[in-house]
Amino acid sequence: MLTFFRFNTLFHILSLLLLVFLLKAPFLGEKLPILLPELEWMLVGEKIHAGNFLYKEVWTNVGPLSAFIYWLIDISFGRSQAAYEFIAILITYFQALYFTFTCNTRQTYLEKNYAPGLCYALLMSLSFDMTKLSPVLLATTFLLFAFNKIVKQMERREGVSDEVFEIGLYIGIAVLFHQPSMVFILWSTACLIFFTNANLRQHFLALLGFTIPIFLVTLYFYFNNSLDEFKYNWFNGIFRIKQYSLEDFKSALLAITVPVIVAVLGFFRLTQASRYNSYQQRTQQIMLIWAIVALLALFLSSNVAPMQFIIFVPCLAFFFTGFFLHFRGTFIPELVFMLLFAGIAFMQFQGATPVLGKGFEQLSDMRIRPRELPKLMHGQKMLVIGERIDEYKLGKSATCYLNWDLSKIDLENPDNYESIINIFDNFKKDPPTLIIDKQNVIPKIFKRIPALAVDYNTTTLKGIYQRKN
Repeated sequence: MLTFFRFNTLFHILSLLLLVFLLKAPFLGEKLPILLPELEWMLVGEKIHAGNFLYKEVWTNVGPLSAFIYWLIDISFGRSQAAYEFIAILITYFQALYFTFTCNTRQTYLEKNYAPGLCYALLMSLSFDMTKLSPVLLATTFLLFAFNKIVKQMERREGVSDEVFEIGLYIGIAVLFHQPSMVFILWSTACLIFFTNANLRQHFLALLGFTIPIFLVTLYFYFNNSLDEFKYNWFNGIFRIKQYSLEDFKSALLAITVPVIVAVLGFFRLTQASRYNSYQQRTQQIMLIWAIVALLALFLSSNVAPMQFIIFVPCLAFFFTGFFLHFRGTFIPELVFMLLFAGIAFMQFQGATPVLGKGFEQLSDMRIRPRELPKLMHGQKMLVIGERIDEYKLGKSATCYLNWDLSKIDLENPDNYESIINIFDNFKKDPPTLIIDKQNVIPKIFKRIPALAVDYNTTTLKGIYQRKN
C-alpha cells in the first residue's frame, strides 16, 4: 500500500477516497455509539431549526459557525447520526487531499506523491470518535489553509506579500468553529517572525485578518441584543476550569502513543537527511511549532477525548510521512506500514465495538446511556438537569438550559433574584413536559417559584417531574 501511494498520478485522488471510505464506511448507519458532546451538537442544530436564537435561547459553548453547520444539517436531515458521520468522512477526505496538495505543491519533501494523504487518512482513524463531525474537525480544515499560506510566504523569493492577511483570516474562522484554535495565532506569529522577513505592517495585517471574523460575529450578536449571552456562553467558556475524566485520558493515550512515537522518529529522520534545503527545513520547524501550540489548544479543550487530537493530525502526518519516505529499502517499510495500518484499524474497531471478547470500550464515560423511561415519556419535551444529558436521546430539549456548566449559574442559585426571573421566563416560554433532575435543584426552585410548582407533579421515578395536562 505504501509503495502504491508513493506514485503521483491523478488516479490516486480516487484511490485516497476509496481508502478513507474503507476505514470509515463500516461504521456508517448509526453503528457507532453516540457521545454526550455529539448529542449536544445535534440538539443545538435542532433547537436553532425550531426558531431558538443561539446563546440567548440555547445555552451552549458550541462555536457559532459549528452551530450554523449543525443547523444546516438538521434542516436537511434532522437528527440523523448517519448524516453527521457521512459529512465528517467527506471532510476527512478533503483534508487528506488538501494536505497532499500542499506538501506536493510547496515541495516539503524530496519527492511528490500521495503518501502524505495516506498517512493523514490513517491517523484520522486512530479512534472511532474521529468519525464524528466535531468542531475541532471543522476548524482543522481552516488551519490547513493557514499552513498552506504560511509555507507559500516562505517560498516567495520576492519576500512576504500582503496575503498574510489570509493567514489570520483562516485562523479567525477556525476559532469560530473551535475556541481553542485561537492559540494558533501565536503559531502564525512565531512562524512569520522566525522564518520570514515580514515587516510590522504585515504582522498587523495578519492580526487584522484574525480579528475580523470574530468582530463580525460579535457585531451580529450585538445587533440581535444578545451580546452578553454570546460572551457568557462562548467567549468566557474557554477560560473555565475543565475537569477531565481518567477514562478519557486512557482512551486518548491508547490512541496516540504509537503514532506519536513514529512521528518523533520521523522528525529525527527528516532533520538528519542531508538533501533538504533551508526552505524545507523551515517547513519542518513550522510543523514542530504546530505540535507545541496544538498541545496548548488541547489543554483549553472541553475534554481530552481522542477527537481533540485531530488538531495534531497535520503535524503528526507530516513527520509520520517523513519516517516512511526515508526508511531504506522497500519490503521492510511496506511491512512496518501494513502492521501499523492493521493495528490502527483494529484499535478503531475494537474501541467502538469489541470483536475479541469484551476487549476495551473507549470513551465509556462519554457514551450515551439513557435512563429507562416509560414509553409514554419518549418523544416528550424534556429538561435534563446535570452533566449527563443522555435522556435527550429519547426526546427533545426544552428551555435554554442545555449545557449544565452554563446553566448552573441559574439553576443552582434560586435565591438570586435575577436567576429566579430567568428561570421563570425560560420555563414559561418553552415549558418542558418532563423535568429530569440529577442535581436535586428542582425542590428549591419550586419552593422559591410556587407559580411553576403548581404546573408539575412528582412521579414515582426519583428526580422526575411531569407537567400537568
